[in-house]
Amino acid sequence: MSKYKAHVMKVDVLIERGVDGTYSAYMDTNNLSFGLIGDGNSIKETIEDFSNSYEEMKSYYQETGKGFKELEFDYK
Repeated sequence: MSKYKAHVMKVDVLIERGVDGTYSAYMDTNNLSFGLIGDGNSIKETIEDFSNSYEEMKSYYQETGKGFKELEFDYK
């Protein structure tokens, strides 16, 4: 295992289909100081939106000088 991977926190991301046929994704943890969500018309679009939210949060933390824990996601 690489040194980088040893510092990555694995998080489950739940994907649910709404009654309107769209999808939502959210993290199944409350061990972080932030939350992430994603929405879309397909599972692929939802994961892409969720990934974009992660990158935006990561950038925000870097811009404000806050420490940011790298995450790895397991979509379910």
